[in-house]
Amino acid sequence: MAHDKIVQVALVGCGAVSQLYYTPALKELERRKFLRVKALLDPGPENLAQLRKAFPTAVAVKNLGELTGPDIDLAIIASPPRCHAEQTIQLLQAGLSVLCEKPMASSVAEGEAMIEAASAAEGLLAIGLFRRFFPATRTICEILSHDILGKIKTFYCYEGGKFGWPVRSPSYFKKTAQGGVLSDIGVHLLDLLIWWWGRPAEVIYEDDAMEGIEVNCHLKLKFVQGFAGEVRLSRDCTMPNRYVIKGEKGWLSWNVNDAAGVQIGFGNTGFTLDGRLHHTVNQSGLPLLGIPAFNFEQSFISQLSNIVAAVQGLEPLVLSGEKGLESLKLIEHCYHNRRLMPMPWLSGKECRRARQLTVQS
Repeated sequence: MAHDKIVQVALVGCGAVSQLYYTPALKELERRKFLRVKALLDPGPENLAQLRKAFPTAVAVKNLGELTGPDIDLAIIASPPRCHAEQTIQLLQAGLSVLCEKPMASSVAEGEAMIEAASAAEGLLAIGLFRRFFPATRTICEILSHDILGKIKTFYCYEGGKFGWPVRSPSYFKKTAQGGVLSDIGVHLLDLLIWWWGRPAEVIYEDDAMEGIEVNCHLKLKFVQGFAGEVRLSRDCTMPNRYVIKGEKGWLSWNVNDAAGVQIGFGNTGFTLDGRLHHTVNQSGLPLLGIPAFNFEQSFISQLSNIVAAVQGLEPLVLSGEKGLESLKLIEHCYHNRRLMPMPWLSGKECRRARQLTVQS
C-alpha cells in the first residue's frame, strides 16, 4: 500500500462501543484525511441507522463476503466476542487488516487460530486494548521499569460499579456470553499488569458464577519478581476504581480511565504529588510543559492512528495479536481453576446448592 493512500475502513458491529467511542475517533481521523469509513455491517437496523448518520457516504453491507481488498484495507471488529475469531479469520484471509475489539476471542484456541491466520495473510492483526495508549499507563510503565518506587512490595486494583453499559440483548448476561466481568473490564486490567510486570507466576481466582457468568471476582496474583497483590472486579457494587502500587521508596495511585493523571508519594513526607501529564517540549535544551496530554476519548484516536500507520508500513503495531493473547491466556486459566467466592449471607442450604452449581458449570 502506498504510504500516502487514505486507508479504507469497514466497521463490523455498530453497537454501543462503535457509537460511543469508535465513531468520534473515526470522524476525527476522517477529518485529518487519515482514513475513510467506507462500509458498515450490523444485523440490527437501528444500529446501522445510527452509524449511517455519522458516516453518510458509507455503504451498509449484508455480509462479510462483501468486504474484500483492495476496496477495504482495514476492518474494525466490534461485534460480540463470540463472533470475533470467525470474522477476523475470514477477513484476514480476504486480504484485510483487522483491529479486533477485546477480548480478542472466546478461548485461547480461537485466539491462536486468529494469530495463525494473520501470519499467513498479508494484513495485520491488532487488538483493541486501548488503555495501553493512555499517557498515564505509559508513564506508570516507565516508572516501574526504572525502579523509581524501589522494589515493589504489593499492589491493589479495584474496579467496577453498578452495570450501566447500554446493551440491547439479555444474551450479554447468559452463560453463552462466555464470560462476565473478568472477560469484560478484567481483560483491560490484566493486560496492563502483564505489560508492566509480565505474566504472574501464581494465580488464585474466585468468583460468584453459579451456572452462569460472574458478576464479582477476586484474584490474588504473585509475580516472578517476588511481590503479590490482589484484584477485585464487580458489576453490581461500587468499587474505588483505583490501582495502588506500593514500593520500598514510595507508591503510586491511578484512577481508572483517567488517561492523563497519576498520583505519587515518596517516603514519609506525608505529601502526595497529584500529577497531570503534559506533552514535553524543549526550549534552549530545557524541558518545559507543553499542551495537556490527551484524554480517554483521544486514546481511541491514538489506537486507530497506530493501526492505520502500521497498515501503511510507517510504524509497528502497539498491540499485536500475540500481545492480546497473553491476557486471554490468563483469563482462561482463571476460569479453568475457579473457586466459589465466599458469600457468608447465604444459608447453609444455599451454599450447598451454590457449590453444586459451581461444579456443574
